[in-house]
Amino acid sequence: MKPDLKGDLKTGHLFYLALTDKRLSMLKTILIILGLLFLAFVGYIVSLFMRVGKPVNAALSDSYYQHRWKNKIIYSPMGNWFELGYTELEADPETFTVLSREFAKDKQQVYWKDNVQNVDLASFTIDEQGTPRDAQHVYYHFDYGDSLHIIKNADAQTYETYKPIKQEWSYYAWGRDKNAIFLNGNKLDVDRATFTVLNSTLAIDTTNTYIIYRDYTQIGGARAEVQVLKKAAYPDGLPKVISENYVQFGNTLVLSNWNVDFSMLTFDKIESIKIIDERNLVVNSDILVSDGERIERVDIASLEIVNRDFIKDKQQVFYDRKKITEADAATFTPVYEEYSKDKTYVFYKDQILKDANPATFTYDFATDVATDGKLKFKDGVVIE
Repeated sequence: MKPDLKGDLKTGHLFYLALTDKRLSMLKTILIILGLLFLAFVGYIVSLFMRVGKPVNAALSDSYYQHRWKNKIIYSPMGNWFELGYTELEADPETFTVLSREFAKDKQQVYWKDNVQNVDLASFTIDEQGTPRDAQHVYYHFDYGDSLHIIKNADAQTYETYKPIKQEWSYYAWGRDKNAIFLNGNKLDVDRATFTVLNSTLAIDTTNTYIIYRDYTQIGGARAEVQVLKKAAYPDGLPKVISENYVQFGNTLVLSNWNVDFSMLTFDKIESIKIIDERNLVVNSDILVSDGERIERVDIASLEIVNRDFIKDKQQVFYDRKKITEADAATFTPVYEEYSKDKTYVFYKDQILKDANPATFTYDFATDVATDGKLKFKDGVVIE
């Protein structure tokens, strides 16, 4: 019996057509699903970008917004919800009122940023200086955390914030009431009537000299951690502000800066002062004062501030006020931070790095390692 080739071909063709129809149907289903997923994704993205509506009060705050389609209030710093955050508040939209950039209230509670605060709603206000208070308390808000802090011992009726100096040297929050002076929410142990801030780092009252101290080794919460510390008795003479960190009292120079907490340097007579930079002064045309310390036998005519920590004249080189004894001033050059070199030696701070070759000495930022190609150094110490 001969095989029915025509019949087999027809059957195969029908099977192929059926299989093709099935694949096309599956492909259509997949395309529909992908299309729906794409539309859902687009809808989600649109909803993200469109949910932030108009500011509640654009004149006072760029952080509180109406939801575009929900009956909600949104807190989003500067409206930058993608990077800075987005919170839907459990607030009453009908009575929600913006008080300042970061404060608001409704009929039930007060908000600082997106956090409900434990304050007296009926009497809570933000005064013209931006100080939050109610009938009983004055409040201070740190740069971190969720809650306002009561300023202890502050009189809510007479408390005011103020800038003690015209210069924009300090961003700390100063306050005062009828009894005391406050800094960043803390009461100071100073004479209220005569306390005077001189510059960004020094203050006085009738009996004492104070530093306005910030620990620069601490990271975070810097505003809260600043302190006013008593350092010495009030020196002779009226104060004359020289710079951000120096004050002159008669024949005495007082300094406080990031490198030296406090220095009081007295001269036989001060006839003139020339400011070189925030750390260095020339007194009476021939005396160098660096970070509140008198540096002896410096040739002022050839004085050069090499960088933040190195200074030199035509014959001497100093690191952080210490003389680098073996350094050749003519060929001296800094390498990086504490490292330097001249034609003969390599130095770490004010000390020679033994056997280091200045001709090939370099510093690698990525590894924090210095090398001359043979020896390697970490913080001035030879490493393997």
